[in-house]
Amino acid sequence: MPTHVILNNASLMLGPTATLAALKELACYTNHIELSPDTSTTTVDTMCGSIDYPGATTWTLVVTLYQSWDTPNGPEAVLEPLVDAAPTPCAFVISADRNNPISATNPGWSGTVMPAPYSPLNGDAGDPSEISLEWSLTAPPVKLTTPPAATQADLDKQLADAAKAEAAATAA
Repeated sequence: MPTHVILNNASLMLGPTATLAALKELACYTNHIELSPDTSTTTVDTMCGSIDYPGATTWTLVVTLYQSWDTPNGPEAVLEPLVDAAPTPCAFVISADRNNPISATNPGWSGTVMPAPYSPLNGDAGDPSEISLEWSLTAPPVKLTTPPAATQADLDKQLADAAKAEAAATAA
């Protein structure tokens, strides 16, 4: 029986640098996460027919967040400084299960994206305000099968903090 990936505990971390100490976990505000490639196609037409050739591939981090003014780790508190620092790229790390370490059976992806302005308040009457991000990667993402050794303690602390925050939110 196959084991399917269900994104009910995924991780989205964004920050000014790729150190886990600088990255902020946005999982509890995240509704949608997608790391999407787009490969252009060049068609060559000749008298013998047409042939499509793959071109350059660009990558985009697509995210939907529920807006919150929580500090220091709410969407506005995390995103605003990243956008204000543009055109400086920022770092991201994503994984399917934030309560388990990144591994071959729980891979993550990391890279840098170009922050772009977003709609800080968006929605209909009675609905939560959503933020939609489509930020371009500066290079192809890197698949992670092991967490960086130098930051394993940071990752363990962040996982514990996220579990505590989730438990507190559930209890409220």
